[in-house]
Amino acid sequence: MKRTKTSPQEELAESLIGILKGTPSDNAVLPDPHLLTYYKDESERIIWIDSEIDESILDVIRLILAYNREDKNIPVEQRKPIKLLLYSYGGDGQACFGLIDVIAMSKTPVYTVNMGVAMSAGLLILLAGHKRFCMPRSTALAHSGSGGTSGTFEQTEAQMKDYQHFVKMMRDYISERTTIDAKTLAKNKGKEWYLYAEDQLAYHVVDEIVTDLDLIN
Repeated sequence: MKRTKTSPQEELAESLIGILKGTPSDNAVLPDPHLLTYYKDESERIIWIDSEIDESILDVIRLILAYNREDKNIPVEQRKPIKLLLYSYGGDGQACFGLIDVIAMSKTPVYTVNMGVAMSAGLLILLAGHKRFCMPRSTALAHSGSGGTSGTFEQTEAQMKDYQHFVKMMRDYISERTTIDAKTLAKNKGKEWYLYAEDQLAYHVVDEIVTDLDLIN
């Protein structure tokens, strides 16, 4: 399959190769500062999820697996935590469950932080953290998602069953990871349910509201 995206690693490598091959007269271009920030964050185990959630979430999974390999001979209580900083309006809810499973099995602690917006699939990832935080004016959103069907009767029937399975899995997960009971979840299932910082804390969506950046930085 043809790749259409260039990873940050590839972009930085291309920039550095260009500099190494060139001379002052070549007007070599320095690497994009955003790439340098990416690598500084990566060395500090800070991972941003700040776009639509899709198959690119695999990059986050790879990093968590790599940190666990790196920490293999370090006692769990001495491992440096991984911090997932979330600013996402959601996306592919089913894609995020692969990441959720990896976080659950990560021996290296994974902290999740709602940096402003954690909606739909973003909320599910927020709930996965071993410790969970939110900014004072952040918003989370819980809803049933959306789904569409197409094709033959048998195909649409299978798609609908899959969607129903996903919705049940999502609701079960929210109930498991919070103090939101089934009655409250059922009451709000048909609408856009916004949760502000105090709500997130009250329902144990998060463990703490951030009051000092040193907590997450």
